[in-house]
Amino acid sequence: MKTLEKLSFPKLENEYLENILRQLVNQYNIIQMFFNRQESSAFSYLIINIESNIDAQNLQQSKWVRKVKERFQINIAFICSSKLHHHYSLGSPLIAFYCRVTAVIYQNKELENSIFTTEEWKKHKKRFNEYENNFYHDHDLQMWQIKNLISEGSSNSVFTSYARLIEYDLDYLEELYLGSKSVLLSLDDRINTLTQYIPDIQKYFIRTPYNKFYLTDLFRKAKEASADDDVIYKEEMYEAVGIAQRNLYCLVEKRLAELKKLIKKGSYEKHEVSCQIDDKPKDIILDTAIKIILESGEVEEIYLYHQIVYGEKTTYYLMLIAVGIGNEKLKLISQSLKSKIGEKHDFVLLSHSRYWIQTNLYQNQSFFSGIIQNEYLIYSSSKYLPEFHWEIPHNTYHADLHFYYKPTKDIAMQFFTIASNTKENYQGLEYFFALFFMSFCRTYIFVKTYYLPNYLSNQTLWQLCIYADSDIRKYNYLIEQFWTNFFPYQDRNMTLHHKLSKLNKDEVSHMTIIVEKLMDELHNLVIEDGLLSFEKD
Repeated sequence: MKTLEKLSFPKLENEYLENILRQLVNQYNIIQMFFNRQESSAFSYLIINIESNIDAQNLQQSKWVRKVKERFQINIAFICSSKLHHHYSLGSPLIAFYCRVTAVIYQNKELENSIFTTEEWKKHKKRFNEYENNFYHDHDLQMWQIKNLISEGSSNSVFTSYARLIEYDLDYLEELYLGSKSVLLSLDDRINTLTQYIPDIQKYFIRTPYNKFYLTDLFRKAKEASADDDVIYKEEMYEAVGIAQRNLYCLVEKRLAELKKLIKKGSYEKHEVSCQIDDKPKDIILDTAIKIILESGEVEEIYLYHQIVYGEKTTYYLMLIAVGIGNEKLKLISQSLKSKIGEKHDFVLLSHSRYWIQTNLYQNQSFFSGIIQNEYLIYSSSKYLPEFHWEIPHNTYHADLHFYYKPTKDIAMQFFTIASNTKENYQGLEYFFALFFMSFCRTYIFVKTYYLPNYLSNQTLWQLCIYADSDIRKYNYLIEQFWTNFFPYQDRNMTLHHKLSKLNKDEVSHMTIIVEKLMDELHNLVIEDGLLSFEKD
């Protein structure tokens, strides 16, 4: 073991790391150490020039390296001397900037012949330009191949080629931020790692519930389909994949420009980030509502997509992009809002996870794309939330409309059969009435907006009908003249009970009018307007 005088690394300002580096100098042939403290970034950089490549690989896997990164936000990279010189000769901008003379915190005089030094910008400029041009040349070549595949309609090949192009962009981003590629890792792991250095990447990929990504799942499915001689038909996702890839490409461009400027100037530049949401005017009712909603679960975004003032009551339509907020929790939130804000303000709440929305765009995109707009955004948990991979082109169609319309009609027929009973035996009628109303609302909303809501409260469903087409409000008088509170009555009767029916003839008559008018409305929409060309048996 070598015996050297006690070294000091005051620039690190980290006693734990200093002790480790002293041991490394005693045990290995460390040539140089370069340290760059980054004030405007998540990580500072410690690059260690070591003589042996095997030592570099082993040390890079040390637990303390991960610990220092996690606890102190210092990214440590071990690079053997030959690789360091080679990467620099290829024009690596990361080496050119982070391994400057001014960044040296340790240098081994006994290994003077291996000491690495950078050149002035004028001498390094040619290498940098070659590095940059190589990226653009190979990128453009792959992009040209993808365009040809799209024109040929080779769906599987398009996605697998896009996967390779995204891997190519990730290669460069890793080189420009980490100093080395992680080719043995999956695309999901590589993207997750880079988000620590480039938070903007989170905007471009929607996560699945398994901490993977929607687009990388699509790439895997295309690869598996190709292996089985199958075809994956997802042409409407070409544009979404292209947008994600172009965003990565722009990140490479941005990093190259940033490092070029830093190499030339030798100093850091600070960037101010403005938050658009904070500039929006405050609303005490909405602020209170947001606070109550945030206490209920993991909410990513809230959109105020519609607002109605009717008499003295204001109704707010809010879309929550959240995890773990289902129908029961929405009901509790609604109750809390009513108790704390009062009767003059009402809230229509919808909630879906980001991944659920993404995977159901084939049917619901026209509904969600109209709501998920910056102008409607009133709360966001992060500025790095991913944008949706919209289908382009998106063909709107009422998938399975028959399976929603037919049960609604059948329920109405069953209702009429019991309601017209000459012996006035109305047993079970209230349940058919509640089931019809719920079925009507869901089908009506689906026809008007291409969105099939969950089994929400009946009042929320009716308010969504009014959002879908305000003309339906003409039937409000029937609800207002109902002999009891209409919506609580409907919600109660969504659950079956073993009891005698207490309905009288007048009450049944009122219910019959409601069913007749709403069923006529739905018949005109679906059958007369030709959405279903005929009524199947």
